[in-house]
Amino acid sequence: MPAKDDTDREDPAVVALADEVMGYLRAHPDAADTMEHIARWWILQQRIEAGLAATQKALDYLERQGALEKTVQGVYRLAKQRKR
Repeated sequence: MPAKDDTDREDPAVVALADEVMGYLRAHPDAADTMEHIARWWILQQRIEAGLAATQKALDYLERQGALEKTVQGVYRLAKQRKR
């Protein structure tokens, strides 16, 4: 087992980023890339996917609260009763 570098011991940001890299690799087990492309594409993709899921939950919440309405085309807007 490699020696632990004191500079990154349990740094929450490093651990979170490592989790994102591993999440990408679990979804794409044959993936391989440079550090720069991992940062630019893999991490970005993971964050976009997480952001989409969180955004959907927020929109669903606002719709349940009556603040937003969703059109048949799937477009969200301020609920008509809230526009007044």
